Amino acid sequence: SHLTAPTPAPRHGPTYPHFPIVDRYGLASCVVVLLLLFAMQLSTPLLIQTFFWLMMIIRYSHAFLTLHASICNNHQKIHRQHFAKSENSQDEEDDNDEAITDIDIDDWRAFRAQLVAAGNQDDGSGDTKISSSSWAYNSGKMIEKGSIILAKVEPDFCYFGLNQQYFHKSVMLVTYHEENDFTKGIILNRPTNLFLDDEDFLDDNGEPYFKTDSKNSTGADNNSWRIWFGGDVRGLYADDSEGGTEIVCLHSIQTELARNVSEEILKNVFTTNYEGARKLVDANEAVSNDFWVFAGYAGWSAGQLDDELNRESWYMISADSETVWNELTDQRDDNTLDPRNAGLKSWSTLMGMIGKQDEARAVSESFADLSLKEWAAESILFNSTLPVVNENDDLDDLLKSLSPSISSSIDSAETFADLAKRYINDGLQGTVLRGSSKDRSPFLLSDQKLHKCSMLVIQDDEVLTVGALLNHVMTKTYPLPLANGDDVEFPVRYGGSFGIPGIIDQPIIFLHSKPELKTGVKVGEPVRKSTKEIKESMIWICSEQQVGQAIEAGRASSSDFMCVQGFQIWFKEDIPSNSGILAQLVTGDLEVVDETLVEEMWKVLSMQSRLSLSTLENNFQTSLLAWSAGGKDDDNSSPPFVYDSTVTTTQLADDSLRYWTEAFLLGGVVSAGKYDYSSGFE
Repeated sequence: SHLTAPTPAPRHGPTYPHFPIVDRYGLASCVVVLLLLFAMQLSTPLLIQTFFWLMMIIRYSHAFLTLHASICNNHQKIHRQHFAKSENSQDEEDDNDEAITDIDIDDWRAFRAQLVAAGNQDDGSGDTKISSSSWAYNSGKMIEKGSIILAKVEPDFCYFGLNQQYFHKSVMLVTYHEENDFTKGIILNRPTNLFLDDEDFLDDNGEPYFKTDSKNSTGADNNSWRIWFGGDVRGLYADDSEGGTEIVCLHSIQTELARNVSEEILKNVFTTNYEGARKLVDANEAVSNDFWVFAGYAGWSAGQLDDELNRESWYMISADSETVWNELTDQRDDNTLDPRNAGLKSWSTLMGMIGKQDEARAVSESFADLSLKEWAAESILFNSTLPVVNENDDLDDLLKSLSPSISSSIDSAETFADLAKRYINDGLQGTVLRGSSKDRSPFLLSDQKLHKCSMLVIQDDEVLTVGALLNHVMTKTYPLPLANGDDVEFPVRYGGSFGIPGIIDQPIIFLHSKPELKTGVKVGEPVRKSTKEIKESMIWICSEQQVGQAIEAGRASSSDFMCVQGFQIWFKEDIPSNSGILAQLVTGDLEVVDETLVEEMWKVLSMQSRLSLSTLENNFQTSLLAWSAGGKDDDNSSPPFVYDSTVTTTQLADDSLRYWTEAFLLGGVVSAGKYDYSSGFE
C-alpha cells in the first residue's frame, strides 16, 4: 500500500530518519566513552588511538546517513506523488516529482527505476528513459537474474570483429546467476530463418520427443518452431561431445500449467524447455508461435562476468518486461527481417533507452558490424546453395563435388591424385602453401593469420603436419652473436600459434633460399630432400651456428635468412584423405604453390622488416604481394558484397587480416574507427 503521510515542512538540510543518536549525540557519546576508558587507566597511546577510531566512525556515519537520507527523500517523493494523485492535489512542492510516473510499484525493479529516474532528474544526467509502460536504466555492475547485458563497443579494439562476432552489439538476458557458481544468459537479438518441426527435437537417446503419429500427442501435429541463436555454449552446431544443443523457450503464458513447467526470469517473462512448451501446446493453452526458441546460451564462470564488467566490455542494465517483449515481438512479426541484419536495431534501441544513442551512432557500419553480418550470413542464414562435402566421400567424389573456383592450385584430377599420393606416401614436407584465392576467404571470421598467407611445410608424417608461416614479421628481433663480438639482429617472424609445451623460450629456426649457400660448404640442408620422383625443396633449413659462420665468412648477410618462431600444426585422423592439412587443400582453403614461383615469393618476403608503426603498411602490402606472386588469383572480377553495404567480402577479409596483424603482432589496433567505404580504414 502507498503511504499517505502529510507533506513535511520545508527542510534546509539533510534529515536522518534513522539512527538520530549518532547525529545528535555522537560527539557526546565519544566523550563519555573516553572518560570511561580513562577511568579504566588505559595508556595514553591507546586512548589516542581509540579517540581516532571513534571520530572516524562518526565521520563515515555522517556520510552514510547523508546517502541514506537521499534515498529516503526519493521514497518520500513517490509517496507524496501517489498521495497527491489520490486527493487530486496540484501540489508542486518539488519540480522533480512531475518527472516520476506511475509504474507498477509491486515490481521492485520498477520501484528501483523510479528512484534512479528521480536521481537522474536531480543531477541532469538523463541516463534513464522511463514511461508509463516501459523503462530501462544502466544498473552499473549489478548482476542479477533478469538483467539485460548490452555489448559495449567503445573503445573499439575489434576483438568481436575478429572472433566471436555474435557477441558484437549483442543483447543478452541473464537467466541464471549465482555469484560463486555460474552466470548464464541467452542472446536475444540473433533471430534465424530456421524453422524446426516437432520431430527435429531429440531427447537424450536421440529420439524425437514427440512423433507425428504419437498417441500421446493430443495437440496439433507438425508444429513449426522458429529458432533464435542463443549463444555458443551447446548451441546450434554443438555435437554429442558438447552435450548437444540446449533449447530455452521464452514465453509470457501465465496459466497454472505454464507456471508449473516454467521459471519466471523477469515479471511476465518465463523460460521453459521444448518439452514444457509442447505440453502447453498439447493442452491447447498455447501455439508454437507463442514461444521464442533459443538454441544455446552464453556462460560465465564465477567472477568472469565481473572481470569483464571491470574491463568495460558490457553495459549491465535493468529493463521491464514490456521492453523485452517489444523487441522480441518485432523480430518475430517482421516478415522482411533478414538474419543478416543480426539484430543491430534491437541493440541500438536499448542503447538509446539508457541514453547512449550518440555512442551507438558513432560506431554504426564499423568493421565489426560488417564482420557480424558475415557471421550471420554464414551461421544463421539457412538458404545456402554451396555444395556439401561428406566426410565419408572418397577423393574422386570430393573432386566432383567441387566447382573449378574452389582451388585454383588443383588443375585436374590427375594433379590432385599426384598431390594426394605424395601426401599419403611421401608427405608434403618442403612444399610451400598459400592462403585461399576464393572470392570469400575461409579465414574472414577466424584464423585471420591464414588469410593470404605464405607458409612452408617443415614436417609431414603419419601423425601430423607442421607448417611455418613466413609473412608475419613481429616487433621483436633475435640477436645472433658473432665470433668478433658483434651481434646481428634478425627480425623474428610469427610462424604460428603452436610451440613446444613447457618451453618458455621457444626455439628459433633459420631458413634460406640462396643458391650460393647450397654448393661448396653447404649451409644447412633442404627441408625436403630429393628422391627419384621428387626434387629437393628450394628452401633450406639451417642452424644458428651455420648462419653465424656464413655471415662471418662474407658469404651471406642477415637479409639472406628468415628467422621464424612458432608453428601451425594439423593432426591426422584414421582416414588420411579427409584429415589433417589435406582437408583444407581439398576445399581450397589452402593452395599448393608451384615450385617455379617459390623463389619470387621469397624475394618479395625478404623485403619486409621488423614490425613497427612506421613499417606496418609496407609489411602488410608486401605480404599481399608475396601471396599474389605465389599463383594466379581466382576470378574475383565480381566478388560478393557484405549484406546491405558497399564493401566486398574480399576487401573485408584483407582488412580483417590487417586488424589481426595490429592486434596480435603490433600489440594494439591503430586502425580502429568508423569504416571508410572508399579506402577501408581511416
